[in-house]
Amino acid sequence: MATPPQDPPGLPDDSRRERWRDGIRALSLLNRAPHWLVTRASWWLTGFMALYVVGGAVLGWRAAYEVLVGLTAPGQTRNAVYAYVLCLAGWLVVPAFIGGAAGYLLSQQIDARRRLTEAELQDDMSHPAPPAPASSGGLHIRSLVVLHAEGGDARRFVEEYVNNPHGGDHERAKGHWTATVQYVADRLDRLEGLAPGEAAMAAEWLARTVAFAEARLGKCFACDRGL
Repeated sequence: MATPPQDPPGLPDDSRRERWRDGIRALSLLNRAPHWLVTRASWWLTGFMALYVVGGAVLGWRAAYEVLVGLTAPGQTRNAVYAYVLCLAGWLVVPAFIGGAAGYLLSQQIDARRRLTEAELQDDMSHPAPPAPASSGGLHIRSLVVLHAEGGDARRFVEEYVNNPHGGDHERAKGHWTATVQYVADRLDRLEGLAPGEAAMAAEWLARTVAFAEARLGKCFACDRGL
């Protein structure tokens, strides 16, 4: 009796390091203002909070607060040098951060209400983004492991992508796939305004189209560009 054909072995599960890396790359699926707040403003806020905490330990919490808001002159504290640094942060960094965040959010609202010409509107309506299934919500890039488990065209893409340009190197192929999706998410203007789940599906659709075509030629988009 003939042995029934078995499915080829799947990809090894994503490691914790790969999941963490892909989670960082998935931040590119956020719109411009949230992306800036998460990736850029968070560093400024962390640095400012660290500056204030150190000021509380060096100057005292009340003195640090009063120097920060301008109620006490830095020279009247027990550590005038650090107090001047904290004072400059209060007068320069904080207003600049608040003004930048407000301007960014305001420009986003203006862009959302921008009037389109008839030609622009027709072009926008003739190239709709592929609809996102209900299960795609959330901020994540679907890995090659997930696509392989989906079967069908997704599995054929994964096998071609892993075996042809990457010579069966699963780890390298996984990294190049999510880097390609991130590259698309960082640059495709049609993703602006979409929910993260919809942006993920639209970016994945375009990335797969390009990656599959190049994989059949033995090429990899990420390899060629050093992503």
